[in-house]
Amino acid sequence: MPHRQEMTSLPAPTDDIRRQLDRIFDYGGLQASVRRREMLKYVIEETLAGREAELKATTIAISVFGRGPDFNQQSDPIVRLEARKLRRDLDNYYAGAGRDDPIRISIPKGRYIPKFVTQEAADPVAPLPSADPGNASKRTPKPHAAFGSGYTLMAIGFGVIVAAALFWIIWPEVQAPFTPTVSTEKVAILVEDFDVRTGDDLVSLVASGLTNEIAAALIRFPDIAAHLAPHQTVGSPERTVPPGKLPRTDFAVTGDLWQEGGKVLIRAELIRRADQKVPWSARFTAGANGQSITGIQDTISSEIASAVGQQYGYALRDVRDKQLANPNDPSLRGFACVASAQLYRRTYHRDEYQAVRDCLEATVRDDPDYARAWAMLAYLRNDAARFGHEKELSRDEAFDLAREAALRAIDLDPRDTDALQAMSHVEQYAGHIERSIEYARLAVEGNPNDPAALANLAIRYAVAGRFSDAVPVMHSAIDQSVAPPPFYYHVLAANHLIEKEWSAMLAAAERASADGWSFGQAMLAIAHNQLSNDRAAREALKKLAALDPLLSEDPRTWLEGHSMHAVVVEAVVEGLSEARAAVAK
Repeated sequence: MPHRQEMTSLPAPTDDIRRQLDRIFDYGGLQASVRRREMLKYVIEETLAGREAELKATTIAISVFGRGPDFNQQSDPIVRLEARKLRRDLDNYYAGAGRDDPIRISIPKGRYIPKFVTQEAADPVAPLPSADPGNASKRTPKPHAAFGSGYTLMAIGFGVIVAAALFWIIWPEVQAPFTPTVSTEKVAILVEDFDVRTGDDLVSLVASGLTNEIAAALIRFPDIAAHLAPHQTVGSPERTVPPGKLPRTDFAVTGDLWQEGGKVLIRAELIRRADQKVPWSARFTAGANGQSITGIQDTISSEIASAVGQQYGYALRDVRDKQLANPNDPSLRGFACVASAQLYRRTYHRDEYQAVRDCLEATVRDDPDYARAWAMLAYLRNDAARFGHEKELSRDEAFDLAREAALRAIDLDPRDTDALQAMSHVEQYAGHIERSIEYARLAVEGNPNDPAALANLAIRYAVAGRFSDAVPVMHSAIDQSVAPPPFYYHVLAANHLIEKEWSAMLAAAERASADGWSFGQAMLAIAHNQLSNDRAAREALKKLAALDPLLSEDPRTWLEGHSMHAVVVEAVVEGLSEARAAVAK
């Protein structure tokens, strides 16, 4: 055991203590949640700044956990409970990986002021490289864990379980870009849309939500690659699946829902593609005196995994206990509200916004512990600010409201991918781009097979101007999608614009403009102009002006309002200016 020497003052320069904190956060096996990491960083920084006397439950609750000035630690013990878990996280770290670290950090019981102790180790760990925000692109990236093709399925499962533990927030200057890896030894399952037998809006929304939730639950089995069938009724005709694009899958999940006597009945079955036989089927009742909707989706995913495992002679590992920390069961109506929000977010139709927002606001009032509802509400509140839907509050106040919802979702379930992605959106529009990227990374770490999470991370990289990171991640999202939504191609078109690859840009812009969003039309106008397609460029500019007058007339303000990096802003502004000048001639 190394010798420890306690100090009555700081045992080392503040930079060394911060470096030790980075070392702790850099450890992949650290179990601390996002919020506990932020709490540790906060109490350390306050102590290093000489404000340790102000470290009380109230100040930590307000600064870290988003509580208001009326916080009461007796009725809301979140700081005390999280501090207890943080002590355990640190004890586990120093019992293993941190045993020989030069500085030991702890939070003594009964207080929140951190304690620093020097440790003399026989083999001290080399210090981390200093962070230089202005030189991040020149850093040697850390290797990212990947699955070797020679590993067995058991090894793959273990690797994903380890990856699932990698939920942390550290400064991005000392992190490597995320490189998605996909196992080639997974069982592929297509979750088809559940049919609705009765013409009831509630049942239709529950069916839509159940389809998505079953796929999400199956993804969390490390040996399963789950795919959602494309939603051809939503969006433009380009959303349909091209010939040969449907993934090769080993099984399909299908089913239907209907309503009888105030109850929702659900039938689900698993079909083996090779011979169309049904190795598993079941029927459930949701609602009054029935099973909860989350209990049903959990049972369906577990029993499907069991049935699939039996086909191959082994049990699929279920790591969801580590992933799904929130046991709250929503009402059918609350579940349907979340499903309606997910449908809205495929199109962002303005005329659908208010009804979905009102439904979510009512859901969180009735069911304040429903993490997914808070996550979707964060998206809707964020949209209110960025699209100008909110008329009674200022832009900053509207964004603060979105942050409040996202923080609530993460407090309820720190590993919920929707909550993490929602927070990445909020951080982007607050101007905290690197923080936005970190939340997006966490969502991918928790659900590495989810193309939506991958695309969200790629977009955050692109907003930051980090296209060398954004492009491979977006290609991975596209490859894992049955029918990639057109906005996935926004990133690729912007990258080709910066690289001045005009033919490739046009191909990507044609895909990007299929959803009717203004940025896709802007990309299309620039590409056509650079290729001297004057008539097509004029038509794209005309559509752009009709869709989004601000982007058409003042692209700089529009782009900066979305926190776009200067390299993107200048490229788009210059490209549109040249296109308008050419058309004017």
